[in-house]
Amino acid sequence: MNFDPVAYTAAALSAPVLLVLAAFAILLLPLFFKGLRGTQGLIGLGAVLVTLTFFRAAPQAKLLLFYGALEISPLSSYLWAFALAVLGLTIVLSLARPPAQEGNEGEFYFLAVMASIGLMVMVSAGDLFTAFIALELLSLPVYALAGIRRTKPGLEAAYKYFMLGAFGSGVTILGIAILNALYPSLAFEALRSAPAAAPQLALAGFMLVIAGFAFKTALVPFHMWVPDAYEGAPTQVSAFMAAAVKAGGVILLWRIFSLFSGGPVVKVFWWLTVITAVFANLAALAQSGLKRLLAYSSIAHAGYLAVAFFGGRPGFEAVLYYLPVYAMATIGAFSVALVLEKDEKGPKIEDLAGLAKTRPWLAASMAAFMFSLAGVPPLAGFFAKFYAFAAAVSGGYTSLVVIAVVMSAVSVYYYLRVTVVMYMKQPAEGAMTAQQAPGAVEAVVFLMAIGVLFAGVFSGPLLSLAAEASHWF
Repeated sequence: MNFDPVAYTAAALSAPVLLVLAAFAILLLPLFFKGLRGTQGLIGLGAVLVTLTFFRAAPQAKLLLFYGALEISPLSSYLWAFALAVLGLTIVLSLARPPAQEGNEGEFYFLAVMASIGLMVMVSAGDLFTAFIALELLSLPVYALAGIRRTKPGLEAAYKYFMLGAFGSGVTILGIAILNALYPSLAFEALRSAPAAAPQLALAGFMLVIAGFAFKTALVPFHMWVPDAYEGAPTQVSAFMAAAVKAGGVILLWRIFSLFSGGPVVKVFWWLTVITAVFANLAALAQSGLKRLLAYSSIAHAGYLAVAFFGGRPGFEAVLYYLPVYAMATIGAFSVALVLEKDEKGPKIEDLAGLAKTRPWLAASMAAFMFSLAGVPPLAGFFAKFYAFAAAVSGGYTSLVVIAVVMSAVSVYYYLRVTVVMYMKQPAEGAMTAQQAPGAVEAVVFLMAIGVLFAGVFSGPLLSLAAEASHWF
């Protein structure tokens, strides 16, 4: 079949255009039609499902649009499908248990869709300017989503996230400004090949850009917003931040890292990876709240993802496999927290006591998510870590992998603690019991549990998709 670049471009661009139209329809329809509660979410979910059809048969080609600002390829199709899947799951969870006050549902779905559009542009950016604009299009809606309940924990989460996010954006744009003065173009390919006018100043610019994108990825010490934001935000938003926002930061950090084969930048990444893995796992040991535990788990997995950076192209394949695997386990765990929560900060770990007796399927699913995050075979999390660590070993970074493996072993304690509480402890008198989960949340929990099992036992198809996509980097 002949490749038609015009048709391919039109099909690819119709995806974000359709989402934009759906987002504004969600926002404006209540002005003309009253009583549309839930309808906006269905519109958003329908737009996601329709948009996913554009990626069923993406041709093996790479197109540069808008003078190279946007790259469309099987890699972008893979990442766009990932972003849309996370958005779809977030909408389903929100339909089952509205995260916003009555009357604000439309704003929630509008912001979620716009954030996803920002993520899609972010992972397809061909230059730093486009990446920064997409970063802001992703970040600003998520700031608002964190505080959409307008409760004290939510507003505190939004305030801390916004203040630290504004600082991260300022650092990023300062670094981009420095690089723009030193390079003829800020396209990633140009940065890879063109020498800088002032190498030392260029290094400072790259460090600032790395710091800004590390904020979104939640690498230590740029992680400060994560525990409070995840705990205070609606649980659906926490799941979206953990799966989607992190993915965008990881892809952009990989693009920066891949520009260097050694030197100070690689050393900085090495230390960021070590500090992240060590600090996050040790801090998670002391957590009593389930959402804060998942927040520090998210930081730790950012460190594991960074380990794969040191494995070259096999490492990038591992990253592309790791992202959906981690997303399934994390979204599933947050879905269980959504079932159990009775206040804005979510359940405590001790609130899961006796869950295996009262809701055995829910406890079994949660155990699967915890074991996958811990990296226990044959669940998908084990293979994600294995591929990431194996790539780094093949790249000659054995000492880094040893540290990551030790910290992964430490993580087994706090993941196993959740399982022990569910299966071996009795609920305290007067403790809350698991609510009857709405059908949509049950469906998400079940789907994610099946996903972490099948993506591990039958890892071949997903790994093949990741390997195929990685060749178009």
